[in-house]
Amino acid sequence: MKKHYDVGIIGGGIIGQSIAYQLAKEGVSVLVLEGNKIGTGATRAAAGMLGANSELENNDAFFQFAKESQRHYRVLRDELSELSQINIQLVDKGMYKIAMTDAEARSLKEAVTQYETVAWHEKETVLEHEPMLSAGIKGALYIPEDGHVSPKHVCAAFAKSASLLGATILENTPVHTIKKSAANEYMLSTPLADFTCSKVVVANGVWSGHFFNQLGINAGMKPVKGECLSVKSNQIGLERTIFYDHCYIVPKGDGRFVIGATMVEDDWSTEPTIGGIQSLIEKVAPLLPELKSAQLVETWAGLRPQSHDGKPYIGQHPEGEQIYFATGHYRNGILLAPQTGMMIRDLILNRQQNEDYIRAFSINRIYVQA
Repeated sequence: MKKHYDVGIIGGGIIGQSIAYQLAKEGVSVLVLEGNKIGTGATRAAAGMLGANSELENNDAFFQFAKESQRHYRVLRDELSELSQINIQLVDKGMYKIAMTDAEARSLKEAVTQYETVAWHEKETVLEHEPMLSAGIKGALYIPEDGHVSPKHVCAAFAKSASLLGATILENTPVHTIKKSAANEYMLSTPLADFTCSKVVVANGVWSGHFFNQLGINAGMKPVKGECLSVKSNQIGLERTIFYDHCYIVPKGDGRFVIGATMVEDDWSTEPTIGGIQSLIEKVAPLLPELKSAQLVETWAGLRPQSHDGKPYIGQHPEGEQIYFATGHYRNGILLAPQTGMMIRDLILNRQQNEDYIRAFSINRIYVQA
């Protein structure tokens, strides 16, 4: 087994696999080390919503980064399909962000003046497009750009494509320590073997905090548990994603609908609770009355990695070490995966960078804000 690589990536979720794919395309020797099966952490738990406009509220660098990442999915759909033969199931039919009260309607209407790509639809228009929704709604913000993908298919497509391009991906191989050698390389110790790498990327979500501590960086990662459920019904016709109060109903096109997600801070358990699932049903049932007759298919939960300010850390070690971070994506890991992969690739290859993004996602901001 090969023991030395140009870049070692800790974490085999959608972020780590996106980085591996982008580096492998450039001929970089890449090793991905995943403690479990690839894509079984926060990636598996996500519904795949590409909510750049629905989730983000400030027109800042974070928003622009998210928009670029969202647009790049259209490129990846064809690129990954050709290479891996895996369909990432990109659905581009838009989203309705629902208002149930007059106050919510006024707030959403204000967004129309700030963002060119959204529009306000009165109740009658919404019901014309989505007649299964409740007649009790006040209207909705229509967001044509906010579609969705299948996270497990995207992750698998990145991984297979990276492997075909020469990357090595090892599952069930957790990294215990990162140690710098006298030769200015990094040793990644695992139960399987020790691997040396010229550069290291920490991309293992909420567990990245373990390596922050090892590397002397005071940047804890807080778990925010998200519980979801899927239902099936041939009676519910729904074309667009429905979003309301941080919850969503995502139609998957085969009669299935994914509903999520709760936000339970500082909970490391990955099992859904009755209370959590009940809270989701109670929130979305008034939007879609026919939901109560749907068949319950599955429930699950995952841990979102939340940084100190809710934005990801994407960048280099603050002391210039050849260690990079791509973690803390919180609710937006699926959305941000394409652009994160390209940004880390360009940092590693010393390419020109968008300085606004460097500042927005630098781990140095912890110390600046403090």
